[in-house]
Amino acid sequence: MRFIVKPEDEGVLLKNFLMKQSLSKKALKAIKMTGDILVNGEHQTVRYCLKKADLIELIWPPETTSMQPYEYSLKIVYEDEDYLIIDKPAGLPCIPTKRYPQKTLANALVYYYQQQNLKSTVHLVNRLDKDTQGLLLVAKNRQAHYLLSKDIKQVKRVYHCLVEGILTGAGKIDKPIVKDNNSVKRLIADHGKKAVTYYRSLKTYDNMSLIECVLETGRTHQIRVHLSSLGHPLKGDSLYGSTYPECYYLDSVYIEFLHPLTNKYVKIKKR
Repeated sequence: MRFIVKPEDEGVLLKNFLMKQSLSKKALKAIKMTGDILVNGEHQTVRYCLKKADLIELIWPPETTSMQPYEYSLKIVYEDEDYLIIDKPAGLPCIPTKRYPQKTLANALVYYYQQQNLKSTVHLVNRLDKDTQGLLLVAKNRQAHYLLSKDIKQVKRVYHCLVEGILTGAGKIDKPIVKDNNSVKRLIADHGKKAVTYYRSLKTYDNMSLIECVLETGRTHQIRVHLSSLGHPLKGDSLYGSTYPECYYLDSVYIEFLHPLTNKYVKIKKR
């Protein structure tokens, strides 16, 4: 993580400058204890007085993980010093679970990081269900993860899906979601967590509709639950009422966010 000191920050203590960069006290302490702070390539304490055009580099403490690496060819469509965007295929779980303890996207990232000599663990900014495909945002360090995940609304996420029945027009679904105590299923319930989905119909077929969804929140199974609540479950999504036997189509096709460390927009559209 790098910063160049602007004229208005000349004379400011390094500690105060770093606190303005949304660095938590916990993160700053970790860097001081087991990482490093470089100014123009040399170690400095937080009591250093900044000069115009100083180059500040934060060396994050190396992170470790107990996850086993999985040699898998990730389709990386965007990468910079702090973030990755991966085009995940359907059928690949995001994180290890009892049912899928290995061979997940997270295990593949561990392998990729090892090949890149990146001392980081896995920080997923958003997740996709195993059978959902498309763009997924990953932070390469804990600070980059914190800056976006603290408010997922900063990340615009657009999905396409195929639902049963003829659904036309556009609308907003504002229905809270809660986990079913007896299964992996999610339910609409007043005591659930707030969940908001915007949808619009792109095309209709013979008793099917192609729908575009934009998420305001990021609840598990959100699109699947919300569209099912309208009487239009994803075609092939038997968990939420589909009568078709095949797997459902749900594709994360667009991600956009203001990069919190470069202040430039990142806009990635699936091809």
